[in-house]
Amino acid sequence: MTEVASGSANVLFLVEVVNCNDGIASYCETLATGLQGRGVQIYLVSGEVRSDEKSEYKRKKLTAAVREWHEIPGLSKLPSPAIFFRLLKLIRERKITVINVHGLGMLLWGKLLSLLTGARCVATYHPSVLGNIENAQNAPKSKFSLKQILFFNAFFPHKLILMSEESREHLSRYLLLRKGGIAKVYGGVDTDHFCPPSAADRQQAREKFGLAEGDFMCLLAARLAWVKGHDLLIKAARKLRDRGDPPSLDLKCFFVGSGGADREKEIKSFAYAGDEKDNQTFKFLGFMGDVREALWAADVFVLPSRFEGFPLGVAEAMATGLVPVRTPAGGASDQIINGQTGFVVPFEDVDALAEAIEKLADPARRQAMARNCIARAQQYFGVGPMVDQTLQIYGLAPALPQRAGKGREDYALT
Repeated sequence: MTEVASGSANVLFLVEVVNCNDGIASYCETLATGLQGRGVQIYLVSGEVRSDEKSEYKRKKLTAAVREWHEIPGLSKLPSPAIFFRLLKLIRERKITVINVHGLGMLLWGKLLSLLTGARCVATYHPSVLGNIENAQNAPKSKFSLKQILFFNAFFPHKLILMSEESREHLSRYLLLRKGGIAKVYGGVDTDHFCPPSAADRQQAREKFGLAEGDFMCLLAARLAWVKGHDLLIKAARKLRDRGDPPSLDLKCFFVGSGGADREKEIKSFAYAGDEKDNQTFKFLGFMGDVREALWAADVFVLPSRFEGFPLGVAEAMATGLVPVRTPAGGASDQIINGQTGFVVPFEDVDALAEAIEKLADPARRQAMARNCIARAQQYFGVGPMVDQTLQIYGLAPALPQRAGKGREDYALT
């Protein structure tokens, strides 16, 4: 573990919008907390901050993880002179040595500020898609335009951090002049907090969520948006629930997360559009500041996303011993060894999704795979490895051994 002398390093996080109920905010909070523990001071600059009563917990955690948080109304992709000079002054006064831009939209800011101050510019790629179901379904086929590629080459940072092999493969399709400046660093989660439950912990969690002994609970914990595939899990659950008389599974599907009012209304309407049984099968819990108890109560974690960067929810689930079923979006090949640490099913394939969930109804198989999930999460997805590699990219630590390219070859299964 590399220590950085207290006060010797000041890093600026630059984010256009902070949604306190999404994965980017969680990633920034976890990374900032880990860096703070190594003596690095984090200064956060953001535009609009979106939070509500339920997500206020996340806002407070992010606030505690940084030295200062400067909310600047009007911060957008194209810098206004007044805001630009305000940031220039902040960087010089706080002796910022590294500017970490979160999201490619703020890359122009980071690069220009870096050129004028000498601070190292690092960008972290957080791909995401919002909007209606058509946008979400088309996301896996999306491509950068020629204008975006030219912009990317012109303002390429000192280092670009990707979190998944899928993101690296996506960028490899384009003519980038500095592909050697790309580094892959897995998103980290607190594996001390997200740990396997004791028998008493699990029983208490199941009672809290009103689960009976024979209930088989599928959990989807993610932003309430079509891109996360809530509709696919709903369709798969109906297939499994209505198969046989009586059905072989007493299936419950719990959804944790919030989103825009329109998307929430659409997805909930879809879930309750069937017969009366839907009211017993599907339950929306809203945003939760800490999903650990929901993970402890569940039998399987399902994330049939249409597009991802690196879903931290899957890593959290694996760390608790909850076996995931997911699609081949970003992070899939890094997180899942198919049939060993979870199942990867094709995009939009409801039948394959239902089949994978049904396989995990076997307690013996689930228990064996759970051990593999825990081992893999502890080895690769903890906060420590993420912080170690990020410090190296920032130029604040000596070289560290690189992780395996796809996270497969060097992993011994139990």
